[in-house]
Amino acid sequence: MITFETDVRIDRPIDEVFAYVSDPLNFPDWNSAVQAVRKTSAGANGTGSTYVMERELPTGRAINELEVVASERPTDFAIRATAGPTPFLYRYRFAADNDETVIQLDAEIELPGATALLPQLARRAVKKGVDDNFATLKQILEATRR
Repeated sequence: MITFETDVRIDRPIDEVFAYVSDPLNFPDWNSAVQAVRKTSAGANGTGSTYVMERELPTGRAINELEVVASERPTDFAIRATAGPTPFLYRYRFAADNDETVIQLDAEIELPGATALLPQLARRAVKKGVDDNFATLKQILEATRR
């Protein structure tokens, strides 16, 4: 398993950032690996909602079943893979800083097969991918600036 933290500052109000990031149906817009997300059940306030996510990874196509395990508007959102080849837990924390929002991500990822033997290299590669996705997220949300 690898773990890492990263963050991004977005020039948008916290409610808008939380609403966008906490909707898994938006993942394909800002996560380069995600090809499609489909909702499979609804939970109260989003918690307990389930999804199927299709991704294109360096190792090939991956399909994960996801569950929203926390959704406390506008400060906390967490999603985990409940089935599929790449188990993970992503915990997003949102903080307002004037009219900007800081998102902090705590990630835990189970490594498949041979990648488990190179955890430092895998951590760097996955974190770089997440940071690139956060840059895309920032660009999308700031382009809709008031």
